[in-house]
Amino acid sequence: MGKEDSFEEIKFPYLQLAILIIGTFMAVLDNSIVNVAIPKMETALNSNTNQIQWVITAYMLVSGITIPMTSWLSDKFGSKQLFTYSLIFFTIGSTLCGMAWNLPSMILFRIIQALGGGFLMPLANTLLYKIFPPEKRGGVMGIFGLAVMLAPAFGPLLSGYFVQYASWRLIFYMNLPLGVVGAFLSIFVLHDFNDKSASKLDGWGLALSSIGLFSLLYGFTNVSSNGWHSTLVYPYLIAGALLLIILVVVELKVDKPLIQFRVLQDYLLSMSVVITSLVQRTMFVSLFLLPLYFENILEYTPEKTGIFMTPAALISAVFMVAGGLLLNRVGARLFAVVGLTITLITTYGFSFLDVNTPSSHLQVLYIFRTIGVSLALMPVMAAGMNRLSNDLISQASGLSNTIRQVASSLGTAIFTYYEAHRTLIHESEMASQYNPGSPKGVQLNGLELNLMQHGMSAAQAHVTALETIIGIIDQNSFVAAINDTFMVGTILTAISLILTFFFNDKKYSKEREGSHITMME
Repeated sequence: MGKEDSFEEIKFPYLQLAILIIGTFMAVLDNSIVNVAIPKMETALNSNTNQIQWVITAYMLVSGITIPMTSWLSDKFGSKQLFTYSLIFFTIGSTLCGMAWNLPSMILFRIIQALGGGFLMPLANTLLYKIFPPEKRGGVMGIFGLAVMLAPAFGPLLSGYFVQYASWRLIFYMNLPLGVVGAFLSIFVLHDFNDKSASKLDGWGLALSSIGLFSLLYGFTNVSSNGWHSTLVYPYLIAGALLLIILVVVELKVDKPLIQFRVLQDYLLSMSVVITSLVQRTMFVSLFLLPLYFENILEYTPEKTGIFMTPAALISAVFMVAGGLLLNRVGARLFAVVGLTITLITTYGFSFLDVNTPSSHLQVLYIFRTIGVSLALMPVMAAGMNRLSNDLISQASGLSNTIRQVASSLGTAIFTYYEAHRTLIHESEMASQYNPGSPKGVQLNGLELNLMQHGMSAAQAHVTALETIIGIIDQNSFVAAINDTFMVGTILTAISLILTFFFNDKKYSKEREGSHITMME
């Protein structure tokens, strides 16, 4: 809020909240809406599977690199101005993506889109904390969290509808009206905090963070297709990790660092970042695995998958807002304990799927799991930021979003690789049960005899029986691997739950009364 800006002086604060939600919703939605359209884009852009993945990878890499620069660019241009520029850039990039004529043009336009989209989330967080005082942030963050929760749910629904009934290009063109309205309101309504400062660019910080994050994120994106031992993975992971370690050492010695790691000296903020990173990874497990289960096992269309996931998002939105409104009364830890307990139970429940699990059972589990995540996520995030003064909010927001981006990429790599690896193990174990003379082998022979009795030759019956058994093995091994992966998610949720008992925000709130943490020497 700047030293001269009180909440009473800021006009239309809740309209400004709506503007920030528009920008965030667009950015988060883009992460989930493109995946469903990839097969159609592959054909339309005359590319193959390995090449088309760069449509997703290029956006992720560029947005990951831009996030650490948020604070310095906010100082240079002002947080309102940078948010407006980012929204305009994202909208232009989205429109160009819809016009792409081949794969190189699409990748270029996705980079332009990411140059705007990467800033939107950390900037929205920064502006929210500047606009609203600590006592109002709980409810505001609950409302703001709707964009984070609803966008991944509506993404597959919208994308599936466009791909099935219209054109994949609409997933990009739909950002144009939202972006124009958002940018217009941002220019004329968003409060100008006059927070520009003539800070010198930290060149070493920029170079080390850009190259280090690019290497790390690039390595993670190649794990699922190449494995951890690939030369496209481990050299980049090692180089990225080393450069980021050097970055921390360098930034701690710089007077005006690009990334203010000193904010992590605050215990509550550090715990908030760790807990929310783990919670978002557990949320990812269901967002990543359940669509695969629905479409590969239950044979849902992308549109039907989106319809299935929508009720949970809408119901959890109510709990997220309610949790935010009650944050200052009961504290974030109570919500985190209750929410993560629900998440723990339901995630464990998802580790017992089979090929015939009723959709009603899945719906109940998914709704309660989403409620649990929504209760835990935003209160913890808000409590971690509430102790900071305005001069640190931008730095803390950029740093926490950077950490979550790396955690997201790491989680994606680990879960994707683990699920694929466990699928192969289960396939081998299940296939070995069909030895001659074994119960499964007898079942295979019985199937062959049954097919021959229906008029097939012995050779045709053998091939058909093998194909049928292989299909059964493929399905069951895939579901077993999903169960294993949900069990890993259960363990991560349990760790998050344990950490919340050390997150005493009520104690720190008393220490905060009358003061804020300012720039640490």
